Amino acid sequence: MQNDDSIVRNHRESSPLSTTSSLVGNLQAGSRERWETFVLLYTPLLRFWIRRERVALAAEDDVLQETLRSVFIGIGQFTKDSQCGTFRGWLRTIVKRRAVDHFRTQPAESIVSQSSLEAIPVPAQKDPADIQTEEQALTDLKARALELVRQSTSEKTWQMFWLNLVEGVPTSELAKKFNVSTAAVRMAKARVLSRLRELMGDDAHEIS
Repeated sequence: MQNDDSIVRNHRESSPLSTTSSLVGNLQAGSRERWETFVLLYTPLLRFWIRRERVALAAEDDVLQETLRSVFIGIGQFTKDSQCGTFRGWLRTIVKRRAVDHFRTQPAESIVSQSSLEAIPVPAQKDPADIQTEEQALTDLKARALELVRQSTSEKTWQMFWLNLVEGVPTSELAKKFNVSTAAVRMAKARVLSRLRELMGDDAHEIS
């Protein structure tokens, strides 16, 4: 019979540990549930990026739909070591391309002048306020993922995860508080992190 420490080790070995093996892997497998969850989680962030490309509000939904369509079609070819690197970087690249496609279809009189384009800051010249706003968009994405996981997790498991990882309560102290072994606390944390990786990929590592 396995002891608690063996169970924790086996859980870690079988858990998805990267974007490719979790979030992307589920999407590549054609999971309808994971696709719907992806759309729910990432649509606000995609909209934020679309607005950063200065797409008119009236065209935002069209560009969003084309972006989602490109993700759905192209997810099978995504690999973490591709040119864009991370999954989030890949998504950002798709948004930029679909925005460019959108502007190419606009009448000539609606195209922004070259002087106006030159006045737009390049990424290295981002205004601190813009960076903060993007960070907030990413924070909101994580908050939505956390809430989805919390809704599907027992209260005891969630509390052990949250108190340990986010609030920094020692494992030994939580074991006493919940009358469980320290291995059980680690297992609870691993289960929640595994679920978060299924939804967020490597971004789950940034939750603390």
